[in-house]
Amino acid sequence: MSLIQRIDALLPQTQCGKCGHPGCKPYAEGIASGEPINKCPPGGSETIAALADLLKVPVLELDVSRGSAPAQIAYIREAECIGCTKCIQACPVDAIVGAAKFMHTVIVDECTGCDLCVAPCPVDCIEMHPLPLATVLPIVGGLAFSLEEQQARAAKRNHARRRFEQRNARLHREEEQKLAERQARAQRAVQPSEVTLDPVQAALERVRAQKAANADAALKKAKVDLAMSRAQLNKSLKAFGHPPTFEQQSQLIVLQQQFDAAEQALAQLESGAPPVSAPPAPAKDAELKRAKIQLAMRRAELKKAQTSEAPAEQIEALQNALSEAERQVDAYAAP
Repeated sequence: MSLIQRIDALLPQTQCGKCGHPGCKPYAEGIASGEPINKCPPGGSETIAALADLLKVPVLELDVSRGSAPAQIAYIREAECIGCTKCIQACPVDAIVGAAKFMHTVIVDECTGCDLCVAPCPVDCIEMHPLPLATVLPIVGGLAFSLEEQQARAAKRNHARRRFEQRNARLHREEEQKLAERQARAQRAVQPSEVTLDPVQAALERVRAQKAANADAALKKAKVDLAMSRAQLNKSLKAFGHPPTFEQQSQLIVLQQQFDAAEQALAQLESGAPPVSAPPAPAKDAELKRAKIQLAMRRAELKKAQTSEAPAEQIEALQNALSEAERQVDAYAAP
């Protein structure tokens, strides 16, 4: 094994990115290049000590500025899930299953507790729960005490590493396939004709070449638009309070619609399909989404009031509002 592989074998394989790298192996490469060994909250002091022993360097205190990473697992409140697939795209080990416009669920034995799925959720229906240690083996450091537990944890970490690598390989293949298809379309568009002396044919070839250039420019613009929409949506999600105000909620809905439209436009350009106007979403679906957002807000308000021991009259009013929100969701969800 190379030095990078031996370092990677000591890391917890949560792929959480708290170290500042997009995964455990990139952090292993950074450590091999001289980065500090104390930037992994999921590994904790156990991982720091193991790395210090491997590299023959002093043991450092954990860098607490990178946050905490307890043994935890993602939980999706399925009644509030709108099936946007944002969490599926964010999960580094493919531990969330579902489909567009259908509820998603977490595979308990595959979840590493990285919490990367929480921020992208537009309706805030994902929360992190403590890992049930009695039934699920923790992957983080400091919780394997016997030799059998350490061996089982090592096997689970290896499994998480394989799932992470397989996902990255799949995404790379998909990107290469899209690139090959675009190049093939561009090559067909500019391929010279056998009859080079025909002025009409030459004019047609020039038109095809211009269309190919325009398509490439449109594709670049669509990617920029998608990146800007994603950044604006994520920035708003982080900036707004919880629960958001009515105005903030309305703005989030608009930003989500803009992001979805940008995704659809990019997908159409990459598939080579002619751009078409997106049909308006059925009014009932839009109302259902808004009702689910209202339900999530009412639950958050009631929980906050109960935690702060608000007056009984206020709690009763919030409970009534929650019941009304649940009734609205049931009404719009009915066929």
